[in-house]
Amino acid sequence: MTSENIQQQIKLYGQPLSDRFGAVVSAYSITQRRLAEVLGLSAPMLSQLNSGRRIKIGNPAVYERLVMLEQRAGTSDVEATLREVEQSQPVLTTTQIQAGLHSESNVVSALAAMIPAGELQHAVTALGESAPTLVKVLGLAQKESEKR
Repeated sequence: MTSENIQQQIKLYGQPLSDRFGAVVSAYSITQRRLAEVLGLSAPMLSQLNSGRRIKIGNPAVYERLVMLEQRAGTSDVEATLREVEQSQPVLTTTQIQAGLHSESNVVSALAAMIPAGELQHAVTALGESAPTLVKVLGLAQKESEKR
């Protein structure tokens, strides 16, 4: 079961979370407990994600903080970076949505399976610029629906 969960993590995040967490712990010379604090996770939850007992990071802000830490690795003021990331209140971004839209059990596949491509196109046109993130998701679903 754990190996299946790790495969799901690879599909969702590009590599096992243990690799990503390990790289951050190493880059910042911090403990897993400190990493959990910075990310906004409980230590047991981080442990479950790290070991593959859990597949997915449930809170998008936690994932965004992980990405922030990865992007800032090698910074000269480690403590300032850790504090800044820990105190950040990131929001779900189009990049995060795209990163999360690559597994079989996702919203794009569900929309593509349930809604005809023509209806999806109509929704994209009707929304226009008013909801760019939703338009992106619907557009991805439309393309997938057309392939079916």
